[in-house]
Amino acid sequence: MTRSIGSLILVGAALTFPACRAVEVESGTKGIAQASEMQCHDARRSLEQAVENFDLLEGHMPRSEAALVPKYLITESSLMDLDATGTVVAARGSGCT
Repeated sequence: MTRSIGSLILVGAALTFPACRAVEVESGTKGIAQASEMQCHDARRSLEQAVENFDLLEGHMPRSEAALVPKYLITESSLMDLDATGTVVAARGSGCT
């Protein structure tokens, strides 16, 4: 009798597992899209903060993103750029808005 219950539980788990896995894959795909949005948001915020710090400490806006490296940024962002006025804008082809 114990063997029959154990077999029934094992079969039930095997039948429900594929459905759970499909839900995980779908959620993972949505997670990737959200991660991209979060990366763009974080890159924008980091660059805006670096520009603000540069302006406060240097007394003028940076002429380029390169002027922020390495003192205010570790590296230039591949997702964001500065326009001619020092405003943070999405880099061409980055997928950010």
